[in-house]
This record gives sequence, structure tokens and C-alpha cells, in this order.
Amino acid sequence: MTINGGFSRRQFLSGSGTLAIGEALLSIAPASAAADTGQLEPGTIGAIAKSQMKISNFLFGASVYPELQTRAEWNSMLDHFERAHITCVRVTESSWGNIETASGKYEFGWVRNFLDDLEKREMKAFLGTGSYVPPQWLAAGSPEILSQLHPGVKAHPMARHAPCWNHPLYRQALHDYILALGREFKDHPTVIGWQLGNEQEFFVPRICYNPACEQAWRVWLKKSFHTPDEFNRRLNLVSWGMNVRSLDEIPQPGEGVEESGIDIAALSLAHRHFRRDVLMGFYGMQAQALRDAGVSQWIMTDFNDVWGAVADDPQAAGIMDIAGMNYYQPSTDDAEYWRNLTWQQDMHRSAYGKKHFITTENHYGAVGQTYLWAPSQDSKASYAGPSALHPVHDQFRMWGLESAAFGSMGVLYWTGNRWRGGHWPQCGGLLDWTGHPEPDFEWAVELGEKFEKWGKTLLENPVKATAVVLTDFDQRTALEIYPHIKPSLSVLPQTFDALHRLGIGVDTINVPAAESLSNLQKYQLMMIPAATALDNPRVTAALKAFTEGGGVVIITPFTSYMDEDGIFRGDGFGANLQVLTGGLVRTNRWLGPVSPGAKNGLQVEWTGGGVSGTSPVGLDRYLEFMEVGPEAEVIAKFRSDQAILEGRPAATLRKLGRGAVIKLGFWPGDDSLLSLIRHLVPAAEGTLSSPVPAGVLAIPRTDNSTFIINTTSQEMPIELARLAEDRLSAAKFSGKTTLKPYQVLWLE
Repeated sequence: MTINGGFSRRQFLSGSGTLAIGEALLSIAPASAAADTGQLEPGTIGAIAKSQMKISNFLFGASVYPELQTRAEWNSMLDHFERAHITCVRVTESSWGNIETASGKYEFGWVRNFLDDLEKREMKAFLGTGSYVPPQWLAAGSPEILSQLHPGVKAHPMARHAPCWNHPLYRQALHDYILALGREFKDHPTVIGWQLGNEQEFFVPRICYNPACEQAWRVWLKKSFHTPDEFNRRLNLVSWGMNVRSLDEIPQPGEGVEESGIDIAALSLAHRHFRRDVLMGFYGMQAQALRDAGVSQWIMTDFNDVWGAVADDPQAAGIMDIAGMNYYQPSTDDAEYWRNLTWQQDMHRSAYGKKHFITTENHYGAVGQTYLWAPSQDSKASYAGPSALHPVHDQFRMWGLESAAFGSMGVLYWTGNRWRGGHWPQCGGLLDWTGHPEPDFEWAVELGEKFEKWGKTLLENPVKATAVVLTDFDQRTALEIYPHIKPSLSVLPQTFDALHRLGIGVDTINVPAAESLSNLQKYQLMMIPAATALDNPRVTAALKAFTEGGGVVIITPFTSYMDEDGIFRGDGFGANLQVLTGGLVRTNRWLGPVSPGAKNGLQVEWTGGGVSGTSPVGLDRYLEFMEVGPEAEVIAKFRSDQAILEGRPAATLRKLGRGAVIKLGFWPGDDSLLSLIRHLVPAAEGTLSSPVPAGVLAIPRTDNSTFIINTTSQEMPIELARLAEDRLSAAKFSGKTTLKPYQVLWLE
């Protein structure tokens, strides 16, 4: 194999150490690639040409692996799929080694035969680049491309996600493969989209000690911080006398004597930004290769429901056409799971302005690896969450309809045909190991009928979002590395959950987009939950104009505590938002959890904002000490047997023009936030007369219909404001109604 520029792998390796690798990283890239090997300043990835494709039918299907089958076997599979009203499959996502069998030798025949057979059935396909699992002729034949988990300790070449994202040999081989794959299938009528890699944002927190990564880290430091003095100043390294002399002397985060990895916080935060930028460059290189090949269909990847999700990073918007998302629901009741999944669905739906996302993986049946996971076994396995048992019928139906309710325009299961070997033989599929339908296959048939009947309505009437939440990779990552207290990360999902219980549709917005007033004016309510690194004066100006025009802004604790580098503010927490709130936070306290049976000496008394009575302090009794100016009204006060707390402001309201800004100095441990939102943003004529209980979700659509979803195995009471008919069953409901376990209503 030769690398761009004409020299061989042996010549490449004959250079002198990391300097030679660093020079190669900067110079070896496909000449046509606008987004090169990831050695880029943040935000400099050029926008990849976007597809203008329109999808008119709901996409229902599965990931399939026809290379494991004969042609007769895969056509038998497709016969079953047709009965289930399946319209789309995902293919070649793990097939690089089955297509490029030696360097530059491609066996496209089986792929083309499979796509041709799909075309006869009018089914569609997403093709994957397979970048996460390279062929063994590359991974084992060129072990220098492998990630190093510790210096000198390489990942196994047969492991998934083994390569180093930064290694130029790996990138060049991948680029050449994608270019060939794109040219071969760019015009096939059944191909509607392309998937880059597979679940790669899981590994943004990973430290790779491959020399290519070590050098890329130093290149990134120089492009991000320019000089040692700037690095010292921005990371405030005068603390502990840690000023550096040279950017070349700064290692990646690692183990210390009394500290490890993330405890070297400012450096760890910088490293997360580095790894994010590398991943964006890695995706950008693949997307550009596809466009250079003449591909015009959608480009996406399968993102994950992880805290450090990168889908809403501004760089991703220049690469992706739509967000794909993999998630595996638990079959036991788990309120925390649903709170976290639903904000992820809102975020991925909002990321690229399509008002939809695609559920690229959803599990069918049980989940496992070499054994089936069960609740007592899989608590250590992040892949499936707290339980991967088979769902019951109504639960399975709820999973599919919930995805559609939140804006998914396609539900694809992992997997269609079952693995019989390799890493995952116990992971469920639509078919069993013999190629016959699983016993619960009829459930997929029923769900497919629903999507066939209602798909057009779902696509034409997306979620009606009147609220927006400010969050992005930078805010979440800063809060993760500087959590302040353990429950800090719960504020974001609880904010979304409050809106879902009120039946308010909610989008997300990242910081750069929030600089534009026109982006904010689409909404009535802006929530800013725990945006700890919100330090952008243009956002403050846009929020002020939004409020003066009649908008409502609610700001929670942990907001604007630091800058983007993780350095805490010296002028007061939220001081940059003082023009909005009329106050700031000088300091804060964590009083810790209340012991069982102990007297609770801390409450909040509401005196305004449409809320009355008292509230417990949530977040294990974390609170802020606010200084409030005369322009802000105190609408809640702390009531405590501690003199330093008694009577201090707990929440304020400032009127600006026709709107208002609320600053919360605590997090309510009850439903008072819901009452506050209902008072400040009166809902239009809606379906609900009161919030639904925790565990129930209410999602409005633009045709004035509302999905109401019980995610639990318990009966749940709701109260409707008017007589409504369920589109799914034609039954009518009014007043006080009891939802059955896992029941889904689509009311109009």
C-alpha cells in the first residue's frame, strides 16, 4: 500500500520517531478532502455538501448481514420482512473486511446482488462505511495503526474499535475504501443514506497512546492555545505552580500519584475537546470521501445516548444530514433511563433542523453477548442499560410508538438475521438462528402495520416545540468534569422531564446557535439547565432581546460557573448574566442528604411567580447564596433554622420588556417547577388539564394531536381538558382517565 505522496508504509515507518509521524499527520491526507485528518482548529471543519433528499415514508426495518447468508437465505429473510411491512435495512455497517478482501481488491458482487433484491421489493437501504472494524489484512498486518491503551500496549487487532483515529495509514486505507464503495453504489436506486462508522462517540473519553495520537495532541494544543503563556493563563496554571515551559512538554491526561485521569480536571477538559475535534475530523474525512465519490444521499452516523453526546456540536452540523441514534430500552421500570433517553431524543431531533431523527438501532427480543443479559447480570454492562430481558407485547409496542412520538422517522432493529458466531451470538433478532421468525415476530408485524398506516401523518406533523433548552457538548462535558456535587448532572434530564409531563414540546439549542435572536424567537420559553460553561456575551445579548420581546427564560443552578476551559469565575457565578437576572451568586453550599428520621431544617417558601406553599430543596439540599439587585423580585425564600440561610433569596423574577427571567438558587424537590412554568407560559388550548405523573410522557404534534405514553408497568392517572379520540384505537377519552401499563394514546 502506498500513502498519498507516493511513499510506502516501510518508508513511512523509517522516520525518526514521533516527529516524523507528526509531520506525516499534517501532510498525508486525501488531496480532495476539505476536512482532513482531524488536526484542525476547533470549528474549522469545512461544511460538507448536504443532501436535499426527501423521505416520504416512515422507515421501518433492521440491520442485516447478508454476507452471513446465501442468496436464497437472504431472500427468505426478505420474504418475512415484507410480511412485517419492513421498508428499510441497514447493511455493510461491519463489512469492510468482507468487501475489501485485500488492499485495493474489492468484492462488491454480494452487496450489489442484495441491493438488487431489495429493489425488486421496493425496500431501501443505508450503507455503512464500516470504519470502526477494519479488515485483518490491515489491522493485524499493520499493527502500528492500533490504539494503545497504555504506552506500548496495543489493542488486539480483532477487537472492535481497535484502530487509532489519528493514524494516517489507517485513515488513508479507510479513505480509499470509502471512495471505492461510494463510487460503486452512489447511483443504486435503493440506497437512501450512508452511515459513518458505528457508535464511535463512546470513545471520546478514551486516551490513546499511539504515537500518532500523542503527536496529534501536541499539534492540537498549538492550534488551540498557540503559546505556553496562553495555555498557562487560560488553564490558570499559576495554581500549584504548574506553569509549563513548552506545549511539547504537556502529556495527555493520565495517572498521578494521588490523582488519576479526570482529577487533573482542566487538562482532562481540554483533552475531551481534543478528542471531540479528532472525531469530527474523522467523520468529516469519511463524509468528504463519499461526496467526492459522487454520493448525493443522506450522510449520518449512529450516535449514542451518552452524556458526552457530540450530535449537537457545531462541527457535526457541517458533516451530518440527519442524526441517527442507537438505544436499548430496559424491560424493567426505570424512571432515570426514560428521563435520560427522552432529552437525547429531543436533542438528536433538533440537531440539524430536520425535525426528525432516525432510530438506527433498537433491540428486538433480548440483548446479550456470549450470554443473554438479565437484570442481575447486566448492571455492569452499559450497552443494554439496567435490563435486557424480552419485553412483553404492550411494552414492545410502546417502545416503537415512543420513538415515533419524539420525532423518529425510522425505527431499525438490531438485528434482522441473527449472528451465529463472533462477539454477539446472543443478541436478539427478528429471525432466529435458523432463519425462521422469532415467536414474537407477529409483534413486529403489528407495529409495521401501524407505521404503514400512520407514517405519512407522523412525517408531515412533527413535534410542536414551544420551548427550547440550551445544552451542547461543551456544557455537558464541563459539568461532567466539574460536577460540583454528585447529582449535578440530574438537572438537565429533570428539566426535560418537567416539560414532557406538562405536554410542552421541547427542542435543544447549542451556544453558537443561541447567539442569534431569530433562532430564539421560534419559542416562548428558554430553559438554561446547568449550563456551567455559558460564558458568551453574544448569547446574553440575544437572551435579553428575546426576553424583551416577550420570551421567558428560566436559569437553574450550576449555570455560568466557569469559562470553556473550566476556570471558575472570579466575579461571581452568573455575573455575565446579571443584565438578565438582576443578581449573581457569590457562593454556594451543599448541605448533604437528609438522614432517615432526621428533622429537615431547610425548606423554600414561595411568595410569587404564581407558586405558593413550600418546597423541599432537591439535589441533596444544594443551594446558592444569591445577591439580588432592586430590579429583581424575590419570589421564593429559604426557611431554615440556620441563621445564615433564613430568609435568603431562593428564586428571583426580573421583568424585562414584555418577558421575564427567573433565576433559581435551588432545585425544587417537588413539582413546583412545573407550577412555575405553567404560570409563566400558559399553554394554548391543549389536551391536558394538569401535568401527567412521573413516568408518563406527553408530546404535542403540529396538527394539535398529543401522544401520551405510559413508560411504566403501573396504571397511571391522567386528567384531560376535553373529549379526545385516540387515533390508534378510535376510543374516546375525557376527564380523569387511567392509563394501562405501557399504554400509548395519540389523542386528537
